[in-house]
Amino acid sequence: MANYDYIISDLPIYKAALHDDWDSVSDMFDREPELMTKRITYWWETPLHIAAGTDRSHRFVEKLVERIVAIGAKDKLFEMNWYGNSPLHHAAKFGNTTAAKILVEQSPEQTRVRNKAGNTPLRMAVWHGNKEVLKYLFTVTPDLLPGEEGVSPYTGVAGGDLITLTIMAGFYDVALDIIAMYPDIVLEKDRNNHTALQILAQKPQVFPSGSTLRFWGRFIYSLIPITKSEGATQVKTLSRIFNKFTVGLWSALRSMAPSIKNIHDIKVNNNLSRLLVESICRIVIEKVSHEKAWTILGSAIPIAVRYGTHELIEECILTYPGLIWYNANRFSLILEAVKQRQERVYNLVYQMSRHKIHMAIAHENALHMAGKLAPPHRLNVVTGAALQMQREIQWFQEVQKFVDPSYEEALNKNGQTPRMVFTDAHKGLLKDGREWMKDTSSSCTVVAALIITMAFAAAFTLPGGNQDDGNPMFLTRNAFMLFILSDALALFSSSTSVLMFLGILTSRYAEDDFLYALPKKLTIGLLSLFMSIAATMIAFSSALALVLKNKGSWVAAPLVLATSIPVCLFCLLQFPLLVELVKSTYGKSIFHQQNDRLIH
Repeated sequence: MANYDYIISDLPIYKAALHDDWDSVSDMFDREPELMTKRITYWWETPLHIAAGTDRSHRFVEKLVERIVAIGAKDKLFEMNWYGNSPLHHAAKFGNTTAAKILVEQSPEQTRVRNKAGNTPLRMAVWHGNKEVLKYLFTVTPDLLPGEEGVSPYTGVAGGDLITLTIMAGFYDVALDIIAMYPDIVLEKDRNNHTALQILAQKPQVFPSGSTLRFWGRFIYSLIPITKSEGATQVKTLSRIFNKFTVGLWSALRSMAPSIKNIHDIKVNNNLSRLLVESICRIVIEKVSHEKAWTILGSAIPIAVRYGTHELIEECILTYPGLIWYNANRFSLILEAVKQRQERVYNLVYQMSRHKIHMAIAHENALHMAGKLAPPHRLNVVTGAALQMQREIQWFQEVQKFVDPSYEEALNKNGQTPRMVFTDAHKGLLKDGREWMKDTSSSCTVVAALIITMAFAAAFTLPGGNQDDGNPMFLTRNAFMLFILSDALALFSSSTSVLMFLGILTSRYAEDDFLYALPKKLTIGLLSLFMSIAATMIAFSSALALVLKNKGSWVAAPLVLATSIPVCLFCLLQFPLLVELVKSTYGKSIFHQQNDRLIH
C-alpha cells in the first residue's frame, strides 16, 4: 500500500501556496530546492499547481517561477499531475490570467500541450467559462505551421470544441475574433458532432425574437448606443464629441442602474449573434460547395425551427435560397414549423409568395400535423387553457387555408381526418379550457354580484340623508352628482359583467367557441368588472368628500387615496390577462408578413 504521509508533512507548503504566503516557505525552499517542484498532494500536484489554481497567489507564483528558473530547473515548471494537467492547465481552469502569463513567458509551446483527456489550456479556459484567460491564451496559442507535427487547436474536433464551447459560454465577441482569425473553424464539428451554427440555433434568447422586454424595456433598448466592438455596424452622422458624450452618459447609467446594464447586454448580444450568423453564412458560401452549405447551414435549420430562432433561418435562406427545400432525415421546413408551433418560422414561408402554396400543398399530412397538440413549451406561450385552445384553433384554420381542398378530408394511417385528429388530440386541453373558463367566471361573478348589491343599496342610502321634502341633502353639490353617476355606472357595469359571466357558465363549450365567442364574453366581462370596481371606488371617494368636508384634508385625502389601492391591485392581477385576451382575439394575427427581405 502506498504511503501518503508526505501529504501531511508538506501541508505548510500547501497552505503557503494557497494563501500567497511566500515568505513562510522561502527559507525552506533555499534549504531544500527540490521541494519547489515536489508533488505534495494525493493527485500529484506541485506547489505551482496549487498557487496557479487559486487566482490570488500571484506573488507566490511569480517568486516560485523565478526561483525554479534560477536554480536551472526550468524543465520541471510544467510537471503533470495525475490527470496530466500542468500548472498552465490549472491557471486556465481556474481563470488565473496572471499565472498564465508568467508561465507562457517561460515556455510558449506549453499552450498546445494536452492533458490525458486531450484538452489544451485553451480548451480548459473556455470549458470552465474563464473569458479573460481564454482571450489571452487565444492570442498566444499559434496554429501548426506547414509541415509541423501535432494536433492543431483550430481544426478538427479540437477546433469544433473551441468554437462551440465559446458560443455555449456566451463569449460571442471572442467567437467572432476566433472566426476572423481561423474562418474554417465554422466548418468543424465538436466531439458531440455539433457545429457552431447548430449551437447558435439553440440559443434563441440571444436573438431579438427571444427578448422578454416589456414596453419600457424595448424603448430603452432602442435608445442605447453600442460601440463597434459590441457589434455596431452603422456609424452615426453626429459629431464625434456628441457620440462620445452619448456613450459616456449611457456608460454612467449602466453603472448606476443594473436594469439598464441588463438591457445593454441584451442589445450587445443581439448584435454579436447577428454578426456571428452572417459571418458563418458568408464563410460557408465562399467555399462554393453545395455539400458544405447543405451540411453546415442546412443542419442548423431543424434545430432553429425547434427553438424558434427564426433570424438564423432567415439569414441562411437569404444566403442560400435552396435551403428552403432542405429535407435531410425527412425534414420539411413547413411541417416542422407547424409541428413546433413556431409562427415566426411559419411566417418566413408564408411571405415567400412563390413557395408558400406549393410548400403547404406538397404535404397532404400538413393539416393532420396542425391537428396534433402543440409541444408543452409552445402551449405555455399564452396564459390559461382557454387561450391555449384558441391558439391551437388559429393554427389549424391557418394551415387549412393553404392546403389543397382534397386534403381537408384526407385520412391518415389510422383512418382519421384532420378534424378528427384535432378533436382527439385536444380532448384534455378542451376539458382544461372549460374548467378554466368556469372557474374564472364563477370567481368574477361573485365579485360582480357583491358590487351590484352595494351599488343598489347605496342609491337609496345617500350620504347626508334627505331633506323634509325628500330631496337629497347634498343635491346641489358637485361631489354628490359624481357619487350618483359613479354609483349608477358601478351598478350597470357590474350587471353587464354578471350577464357575460353567466353566458360563459351556460355555454356549450364547443371547440370553435374558444376561437371567438368565449374570449369575447370573457373580455367584456372583465372590462365591465374593472369599470364597476373603479366606479365603486369613485362613489366611495365622493361620499367621503361630502361627509368629511369640514374635517380637513388631512383626514379625507389619505382615505380617498386609499380607495385607489383595489383598482391598482386589479390592474396588476387581472389587467395582463385582459390585455392578452384582447390582443389574442382582436389584435393582429400571429400569421403575417414579418419583413420584406424574403419576398421573391
